[in-house]
Amino acid sequence: MVQQLFIDSRDRISGTTTNFAIQLPTTLVIEGNSRKCRIDSLRIPMVFPTIVTGTNDTLKVLTGATTYTIVIPQGNYDGPSLATTLGAFLFAAVPGNWTVIYDTTNIAMSIGCTNNFTIVGGTYAAQLMIHPYQQAPNTYSFTFVSVLGLDIAYLSSGRFANVDTVGPNGAHDTLMCAVITAPFGGVIDVSMPYDVWIDVPAMTAQQLDFQLRDRSYNVLSIVPNISFVLSIA
Repeated sequence: MVQQLFIDSRDRISGTTTNFAIQLPTTLVIEGNSRKCRIDSLRIPMVFPTIVTGTNDTLKVLTGATTYTIVIPQGNYDGPSLATTLGAFLFAAVPGNWTVIYDTTNIAMSIGCTNNFTIVGGTYAAQLMIHPYQQAPNTYSFTFVSVLGLDIAYLSSGRFANVDTVGPNGAHDTLMCAVITAPFGGVIDVSMPYDVWIDVPAMTAQQLDFQLRDRSYNVLSIVPNISFVLSIA
């Protein structure tokens, strides 16, 4: 017998839209370790701009003995417009002639300058450099430069802290990984593969908690609401 729980953060009894607790209609009793669960129809509104002030808006480059910091204005960019904006700010603030090109076919970005330079930090730089890249004295070539404000999200729960999944930073409370494909203003709706189930630890609970996290496993903060179906068999 499969028990289905329809979870919506708007029905929470405490917390926020991405870190919340819900009251169960009846006490959930799971004995032993013979039960399994899965997540379906996880819906996340895409309200994350490509660049968010204070989150992924800075790029620091070292040329000569000086470090320059570029701040990209918050906004929703496609690849070419992000490249144009970044190139304009680099050209205005850092010595040399700068060229920033976004390859929409290969989802790649290159940053070049007539002067040698090194990217030494910044929140947007960290986002770029988490992916494979090639570096020369005056050029960086990055692969998979997504212009979605969020490229991946993880659904977790403290009540499932000992499940047999391994999430970011070795976390064992990860219920689902959602790859983001919808653009800004859309809604993603993702489910686990039909034949995938997670072992459920023994518990007796009247409440369950859930969190929506980013790739660094920080709780996301600006999603208006999420909903999903938790099935327990």
